[in-house]
Formats: sequence, structure tokens, C-alpha cells
Amino acid sequence: MTTPMIAVHPNRSYGERDGLPLTFDRYSPENATGSSIIFVNSGGFQSGKLIQYERYSPETYRFLCANELTVEGSAPIPLLAQFSFENLLSAGFTVFDVKHSNAPHTFDKMLADVRKAIEWIHAHAGEFALDPVRIGIFGASSGGYLAIAAGLTAVNQDGCLVRAIAAYYPAGFDFPADVAAFPQIREGLPALAVDDSVLDSNSIKRLHLLGGPPTLVIYGDQDFPFILNPCRSICSEFPRVGIETKCVVIEGAAHEFMREDGYRPQDGDLAQEEMLDWFQQQLANGIAAC
Repeated sequence: MTTPMIAVHPNRSYGERDGLPLTFDRYSPENATGSSIIFVNSGGFQSGKLIQYERYSPETYRFLCANELTVEGSAPIPLLAQFSFENLLSAGFTVFDVKHSNAPHTFDKMLADVRKAIEWIHAHAGEFALDPVRIGIFGASSGGYLAIAAGLTAVNQDGCLVRAIAAYYPAGFDFPADVAAFPQIREGLPALAVDDSVLDSNSIKRLHLLGGPPTLVIYGDQDFPFILNPCRSICSEFPRVGIETKCVVIEGAAHEFMREDGYRPQDGDLAQEEMLDWFQQQLANGIAAC
């Protein structure tokens, strides 16, 4: 697949939290179709470490291909290719790389940030020649949770603002149960330092009951129990309330699709192919999803 010319528009504001700007980077391909994808830039409930462009001058930016991705100036890291926008952009999707607030803010505030980003992008879609009824969202791990939870709850009088969701190894179907079984989760993730009532009310098990957009979940069958359990629950419970659901299990893969012998690019490639196919299928027209 040939990557088209990509216009990079970094650090655009969609709101603020406690006086600090909330921003996204917009990637616009020359072959834009009018469909757009929101990427929830989050891992461990920390946002903004992965950047998919480099800066040449104050006003000149270059999109980074999948094999060039780094974190905070490191050498290229192969497993980051699973998050690349390259395939989406080549297929004509405009991508919004959304960053949420970080600690000391807690995960419920981060979820509110992502909802605000969805609402902003939906309201301003016309300014970018985009169709407001062909918006998808994806993320991984904490970003997968935020993508699902925000996709389920960002609604207006016409229905869901997001028409399709994709998530790699999401957490958070039942936060209180996970934290009770694995206390180290809360210890390692300051964003979860909230009352149990907040954990419960923002768990996916509470948010999906009225239905939601078609949802794709991709995970490895060797992931942590507090990831496996949410993934399996989503895959079993979403169809019960009428949510179109597809689950792809990568055998032998753990978190971030790592294996005992390291990262295998074919696992990330499979996830990318499934995600691209899902969004192409679900966003082919503007028919309401929920």
C-alpha cells in the first residue's frame, strides 16, 4: 500500500482542563474520503508519549511511517508499528491523534476529555471536509478502555457520535473486581486512585447496557488476567445487548502482542489489517450505528 501525501496539523486545541489546553494532532491524506478515525493516545493512562510526526521547522512537519515510530526520542521500536496511522491514511481516513490530561487527573476526567474531543470533532467535521456520521475511534490498553467507554457514551439526540470502535487489549470492563483481585493495578496506575463508586460507575459493564456502536476487540490469549477478563467479558456481553461485536484472539501473544521470544511483526500486522477492514466496513456509509 502506497502512503499518500500527508498534511500534519499538530497541537490543535479541543478544550482545556484546569486552564491547560487539551490537544490533538490531525493527519490529512491527499486522498481523503470524508471518514475519520480518532486515536486515543493513551498507555497506562498516560497520554502524548507516542508522536507520529517529526518537526523540520516551526511550520514544517513530516509524517513518520510505521517503521520509524519512537517514544520520546528513542530509536525506532518495532512494536509501535501496531499503532501506526499509515494504513488508515493510505486508505483515505483522516486521523485525529487525541491526547487527554495526565496525572494528577484521574481516569474519569480522562474519559471526559476523550468525550469532549469526540464532541468537538463531530461539531467541526465540516470545517475539515469530513462527514460527521462517519467517525470511528480506536486505542490500546488504557486507550482501548477510553475508546470503548467514550464511544459508548458520546451521544446526542440523533444517537452515537462515533459509528465504530476498535480496541487492542482493553481494560476496564469491571474495574472494582479487577482492583480487588489485583491490588497492584491501583498501586501502579495513579489514575485509578478514586473511590470504588467512581470505578464502578465508569466500568464498561455499566456503560454498554443501552447498546452502542459496532465494536472490534483484538487481544492475545496470554495477556494479563486483568486484560483477558475484560476482553472476554466484552466479547460475551456486548452481543447480549445487541452491539455488533467482533473479537480476534491472537494465540500465544501477551500484552502489546509480545511473546516469549519477543515481538513478532506479523501479530501487529494482523491487528492493523483487522482494524482497517473493520473501519472500512463500518464507515462505508453514514447509516446510524446506535
